[in-house]
Amino acid sequence: MSERRRLEAVVFDLDGVLWDGEPLYQRAFNLVLADYGHALDDEAYGHVIAGLSVEESWGWVRERLGLSVPMEELVAAYHQAVLALLRGPVEPLPGARALVERLRALRVPLAVASSSLREWVEAALRGLGLDGAFGAVVTASDVARAKPAPDLYLAAAARLGLPPERCIAIEDTPTGLQAARAAGMFVVQLRAASFAFAPQPEADLVLESLEDFDLSLLSAGAEGPARRENAR
Repeated sequence: MSERRRLEAVVFDLDGVLWDGEPLYQRAFNLVLADYGHALDDEAYGHVIAGLSVEESWGWVRERLGLSVPMEELVAAYHQAVLALLRGPVEPLPGARALVERLRALRVPLAVASSSLREWVEAALRGLGLDGAFGAVVTASDVARAKPAPDLYLAAAARLGLPPERCIAIEDTPTGLQAARAAGMFVVQLRAASFAFAPQPEADLVLESLEDFDLSLLSAGAEGPARRENAR
């Protein structure tokens, strides 16, 4: 019989979980690349969003397109393009805002663990009307190692004052799921964004929408190592 553990907190990834950020990021990539006569189609951008850091993404793009532009110049231009686009409206994914509000009403500790830069995360949360909704916001600016390393999730749990095994992580990318799994969290894969990955082996549970999130997970807990029968 596997051991039942109590789940007390929820840690959200941002892009692809609280909002569908990838179309905006793809547009920012193409705004930068337009100056050099290039663009990323959906297939190429699908490689970029497989959980790579900004620097890794641009390294891959430079090599693929044969660009001689310095990496620092591309990354700086991309950073400004993203911030400019984030000044516009930001729409949450279905059920995102309602779920956060319900969890807050239940006094469930909440955090964000995002591989994006802090400026982007804060701008997106403001646009979503969710700034101030989380007890902890951990970004790529705060940790030494990006996903799939567990650093972001370990830091989020520490800031909430809970062991990671008491936390539910909601993720959408393979590297994010690997990071949450490595941290020891109960891992939920969300497949609601425009670039949705097939169900991944690291997921304990797969959801098509945050509207399907079962609040009883937080009261009933989850099984230990054998709990994956709930995944689909």
